[in-house]
Amino acid sequence: MEQAAELRELVNSRDVPADIATRGRIVLWSSEGRRRKDIAELLGVSLPTEVPPVTWTD
Repeated sequence: MEQAAELRELVNSRDVPADIATRGRIVLWSSEGRRRKDIAELLGVSLPTEVPPVTWTD
């Protein structure tokens, strides 16, 4: 899971634009098995607009 560690570092960086960090969080939370509904709630958005289904692949 080296990629996950790199992504965590990226989303916590102050040098990364907010929209990129948000996308990274979506990927990380999806890889943890969180439901799209829960991810949308964490982000404060509605499901149809902001949280596409994500598949974690190596």
